[in-house]
Amino acid sequence: MKRFLIVALLVLFACAQTTATRTGWLAMSKQEKTLYVRSLLGHEKAKEAKGGNQRVYDQPAEVYVQQIDAAYSRGEQRTVDEVFETLGAQRSAGGPTV
Repeated sequence: MKRFLIVALLVLFACAQTTATRTGWLAMSKQEKTLYVRSLLGHEKAKEAKGGNQRVYDQPAEVYVQQIDAAYSRGEQRTVDEVFETLGAQRSAGGPTV
């Protein structure tokens, strides 16, 4: 029952799109940050599948966590989502090759 409740809460949180602020990010544990970035990566994969993604996110979540931490160490004030958007590589004009 406890496991079901945890899974249900995770699904609930996953469905509710929230934006983490700088303060919220700094208060998160490393595991929470990684989970948050994984949710952002999942969102980007969904956009890519629909053909509407102009950026490529091909690094592991942990790399993006380190980059966001570094940005906040330098004094970045934007939300986590805004910082994350700048970390993806620009997709070439021709798009992905299959």
